[in-house]
Amino acid sequence: MLINKKIILASAVAGLTLGASSCRKFSDVNTNPNVSQTATVQTLLPAAQLYVGSAVGTDLQIYGSIWAQYWTQAPVSSQYAVLEQFAPGQDQFTYGWKNVYAGAENFYQLYNLADSLHKKQYKAIALIMQAYTFQVITDGWGDAPFKQALKGEYNQGHMINPEYDAQSSIYTGILAYLDSANKWINASDPSKPGADDLMYGGDMNQWKKFSNTLRLKILLRAIDAPGFKAAAKIDSFYNTNPAFIGDGDDAKIAYGFGSTNKNPLYAEESSSQLAGVQNLAASNTCLDSMNSNNDYRAAVFYSGSNGLAQGSYATAKPGSGYAIPTAYVAGDANDAASASAPVNFLTAEESYFLQAEAAARNLGTDVGNDETLFMNGIKASFEYYGSGISATTGATGSEAYDIYVNGDVTNSIPSAYWSHYPATGNKYDKLRFIITQKWFAMCGNQGFEAWTEWRRTGFPDFLVNPASSAIGANKPARFLYPTTESTVNAGFPGLKPLTAKVWWDVN
Repeated sequence: MLINKKIILASAVAGLTLGASSCRKFSDVNTNPNVSQTATVQTLLPAAQLYVGSAVGTDLQIYGSIWAQYWTQAPVSSQYAVLEQFAPGQDQFTYGWKNVYAGAENFYQLYNLADSLHKKQYKAIALIMQAYTFQVITDGWGDAPFKQALKGEYNQGHMINPEYDAQSSIYTGILAYLDSANKWINASDPSKPGADDLMYGGDMNQWKKFSNTLRLKILLRAIDAPGFKAAAKIDSFYNTNPAFIGDGDDAKIAYGFGSTNKNPLYAEESSSQLAGVQNLAASNTCLDSMNSNNDYRAAVFYSGSNGLAQGSYATAKPGSGYAIPTAYVAGDANDAASASAPVNFLTAEESYFLQAEAAARNLGTDVGNDETLFMNGIKASFEYYGSGISATTGATGSEAYDIYVNGDVTNSIPSAYWSHYPATGNKYDKLRFIITQKWFAMCGNQGFEAWTEWRRTGFPDFLVNPASSAIGANKPARFLYPTTESTVNAGFPGLKPLTAKVWWDVN
C-alpha cells in the first residue's frame, strides 16, 4: 500500500499555509520520514485535519453528491460522466483513497509524537480523527487495511503489504479508539491545542461531544450488521449520559481566512486542470422535492429553480438555464465565494437526527423524544444556513423554518410534507422521515454521508435510475479499490464489483 511511505510530514510543515487547496499535489509527494523531527504537534494536527478535509470535501463529496442525487453532470463537459453512468474505473477513486489514508497517516504520526511528549489532548484528538477517518474508509470501500496500515517504516514493522481487515473488525477497532480518547480528554489540561486545532480551537469539551456523536453514528450505521450487537452497545452507551453535538458545536473546517486557504472542492474546480468549467449541475431529484415543499434552503443550495434530470448530461442543452450548486456548498466554479464554504464532518443537524433515530428505535434510556429531536434537526439545518437564506430570500433562518413547519396562510404557502413527523407511526414511517430530512440537510455539504445513509436505509425512497446507467436498475453500493492497491499491495484480497454491498448494508 503506497500510502505507507507517504507520510508527508515535511510537506505538512512547509505547505501548511496553503490549506487544502494543494492537498492533491501533496498526496503525490514521497517524503523522507527521517525528516519527521521537523514536525511538531502544532503543525501535524492542522496538516492532518486539512488532508481529511480535502478527501471528504472533494472526491468523496463529488462521488456522494452525484450518487445521492444532489448534483448531476453538467452538459458543458464530461468530467464526471462515468460517475453518472455508474461506470467508474478503479483510478476514479485513487485520490480519495490516497488523501483519506494520508490524513490517517498524519494522525497516526501525531499520536506517536504526542505520546512521546506526554500530550494527552493531542493523543485524544488523533484517535478520534483516526476513528472518523477509518470509518469513512471502510464505509466507502468495505474491508481495508487497518491493523497493519500506516506501519510501513522499519521502526513500525515495515508492513508494506498490509492485510485487509473485515469491516466488523475495523468498527470494533475504531470504537476502541474512542474509548481511549475519552479517557484522556481533560478540558483543563494546559498542553491542549489552541489555534492549531482548525476544528475546535482546542476546546476539549467540544471534542468530547464529537467523540460521543461519532460513536452513536458508528453504532447506528451497524445497527443491523450481523453479530455486532449494536443495539446493546447503544443501550450501554446511553447509560453513561453522553453529551452530543448541539447547536453551534458543528465539527467542521472553515476556509477562506487567507488567499491561499480555499475550500478543497473550489480549489479543484478552479485549478488549472479544470479551469473553472462548471461541471456540476443541480439534480432535479433533490431540487424538485425541495421546491414542492417550499423549502427555503433550496435557494442556498442551488442557483435557480430548474435542474437537470439525473444522468441527462448527454441530451441536455448547455444553454438551457439549468441551476447549479451555489457557493454556499462550494459548487459554483466561477464564484470566488465558494472558497469560503466549510467542510463538514459532523453537524448539529446530523447529531439531532442520529438521536432521533435512536429514540425512534427505542434504544437506550433517557434518549429524548424522537419527534422533538427530529424537529430540532430541521431547525438546526435552517439555522446553519440562516445567513444564506437571508441573503437569497430575505427571510431569516428562523422565519424560513417556521414557514416550512407551519406554512404561511397570508401567502397561501402550505407546510412541508416532510415536516409532518409521524409521531404515532411505526418504526419504518419514522425512519423514513428522519433519514429523508437528514438527506435534505446534507445537500451538497455532506454528500458521502447522505449516499451512505441511503445505502443503509433505502431513504429517501424516491431516488431515480439515471438514464445513462451502465448497471441497469442497480445502484452503486461501494467504491472500487484503486489500481495502486490491486497492482502493488501483495495483501490485496481481490476486486469487488460496484454493486457488492458492504458489511452493514443488509437491506
